[in-house]
Amino acid sequence: LHYDNVLVDEGKVTALLDFEFAAFDWRAMELAICLSKYAGEEPDAMPYFVDFITGFAKTGKLTKEEAEAVPDLINLRILSNIVYFVGRHQAQEDNISSITTRIQNYEKRVNWVKENSD
Repeated sequence: LHYDNVLVDEGKVTALLDFEFAAFDWRAMELAICLSKYAGEEPDAMPYFVDFITGFAKTGKLTKEEAEAVPDLINLRILSNIVYFVGRHQAQEDNISSITTRIQNYEKRVNWVKENSD
């Protein structure tokens, strides 16, 4: 679930909307998808991670192996965006600049995850 898919009215969550990638998947992938948006955000992404993980941990529990996989799953999500935009280009829904303009951002985010995976 991505924060853009949360509807809020007067400070209260009123609805959650997210069916784009509805599937049977690793439990840790949902957390990774959410965190992938924050990876590398300026000036400091770590507070986003701490707050989101703290909230997630109130009801979501991961095994040690799942938790250790989260950095790789975050990068998997970031890199899957390239495949998504290649597909949009192939379908003539976007031009190639939809990928090329994002490459530096993807690289920055992947490197941030690598540097902060502890």
